[in-house]
Amino acid sequence: MRSLLCAFGVFAAAALAQKEALAQKETCASLESEVEAEVQLAAVAASELGAFHAIEDQALSAVRTCPQSARLWYLAARSAEVLDDPADSQASANGGGLRKIAADALAHAPTSAPVVTVAARVQGSSALARKAVALDPNYQPARRALADLLAKEGAFDEALRLASPKNPSGPMHLTRARVLLAAKRSAEAVEEARRISPQSVPDELSPSVEIYRDTQEVLGFALLDLNRTAEGKKALQAAAAAGSGAAQRYLTKGLR
Repeated sequence: MRSLLCAFGVFAAAALAQKEALAQKETCASLESEVEAEVQLAAVAASELGAFHAIEDQALSAVRTCPQSARLWYLAARSAEVLDDPADSQASANGGGLRKIAADALAHAPTSAPVVTVAARVQGSSALARKAVALDPNYQPARRALADLLAKEGAFDEALRLASPKNPSGPMHLTRARVLLAAKRSAEAVEEARRISPQSVPDELSPSVEIYRDTQEVLGFALLDLNRTAEGKKALQAAAAAGSGAAQRYLTKGLR
């Protein structure tokens, strides 16, 4: 009788654990859906930054209940990256700051290419970017992140190989333009930037203005390198108006 009671107890405990796991899964699916709804609203929101704050807030709240959700960690880390400058050491109040959010996301979802890609950019780590590419060689943001980081290290040939798919997207053209500019191949950087369509679609969660802003920034600095000063300043003015810190600093310095 005692052995039967023990067996029943084990069975009941297993059944309860299974029921709790199923309930947790349903809860997490519901929370993911709620945050995804905010992502969809970002495209039509009156204030994109407000929309990204909402995504960050909801994702950070949701991961407390669902720390195993790689998607929620990506949305939390990527929205924090959009809202916060990775080079800025001042932490935001929400979630402890970008670097902490990215580190927490990496700790909880170390095999997620999107999460590792964000962490690589935040940490400035080409090793992490290589890991992201290895996790998913077809994930274009990972390839672009690695190309950008390799360019900063002076590995321009490898960076350009990474940014040379058969059918490059607008974001990939932008990455190639950045690499060419860093390699002092400014004329080619201008040509590459000119290939970016105003209707280019981001390949990851991003503000709609990001591609335009960064394209004008690269174009402006490349034109300045070619001594096409008037054209370069015009592009940098457009980039600054769209929120480019680098363009704003250059133009402000020129006014002193």
